[in-house]
Amino acid sequence: MARPILIAAWCAASLFAWQRGAARRPGQSPARAIRREVAVTFDDLPLNGPEIRLDALKSMTERLTASIEKNHVPVVGFVNEQKIYKLGEMDARTELLKMWLDRGGDLGNHTYSHFSLTETPLEKFEEDVVRGETVCRLLLAQRGMQLEYFRYPFLHTGPTLQVKKAFENFLRRRGYENAPVTVDNSDYMFATIYTKAWQRSDRATMQRVAEAYVPYLERMFDFYEKLSVATQGREIPQILLLHANLLNADYFDDIVQTLRNRGYDFITLKQALGDAAYHQPDGYAGKVGASWLERWAYTRGMKEKINADPDPPQFVIDLYKNYR
Repeated sequence: MARPILIAAWCAASLFAWQRGAARRPGQSPARAIRREVAVTFDDLPLNGPEIRLDALKSMTERLTASIEKNHVPVVGFVNEQKIYKLGEMDARTELLKMWLDRGGDLGNHTYSHFSLTETPLEKFEEDVVRGETVCRLLLAQRGMQLEYFRYPFLHTGPTLQVKKAFENFLRRRGYENAPVTVDNSDYMFATIYTKAWQRSDRATMQRVAEAYVPYLERMFDFYEKLSVATQGREIPQILLLHANLLNADYFDDIVQTLRNRGYDFITLKQALGDAAYHQPDGYAGKVGASWLERWAYTRGMKEKINADPDPPQFVIDLYKNYR
């Protein structure tokens, strides 16, 4: 009789465990049953979006990098060096890049001027890449580091496959590795509204945008997790694109907690790029700045996957149009 009793006890324990799991809040990981990995990157350093005073920019950078350090999240920040060269502020803005490095981050090249390769002649674009590496190379060399990564502005990789291939060859000659993005999103839209509201002390709009922001990012992760399984047969290590702005400075803690609830561990960009998925061909060229998961789907003939990710809430789209 011992065996039936043991089986009954096991079934009861399993039912209890299932009930406990079912009672968890939506989005909360059931004891991290799903193990996921993500590398976090930030674009448009030192600041994305509407201009703010230098003191506010310094405060924003301090809050954001402090949150990154506190949460032990390895990051790469992609710099537009044009944004450093502001009259009377160059030294202070260079110190902000040092702050990213001092708190454990890495720096990458996002071009000098944030040109689009789709709309800029190849030679001019390449010149802008070289111009955009001066300060970053120096700051990294001072720490025994090298400038390794490049990120396409707007995720535009060229108007044609011929231009795309020619620029990829240029990157290799310069010693760069492309930093693709798998979890793309429109955080810049939320952040523009949030910053404009902050400038006019509109706390109600700031709160409305903030309450919609992290749930929107979670929907984007859900979309790209499913697309990863559909195109790769598994969830690959994701690479998240965010921007350096007031909104992310105020809510990066919430983003980190939301991703940990979804089962994510935070890894370096180098670790993510070591996954075999990132060595498969990308056959997309055109006007859309697409996630690499969408590009790989397109390369495999799933052309409807380009630009198929969820839109932000309509109120965010409408308010953003008013601020452009």
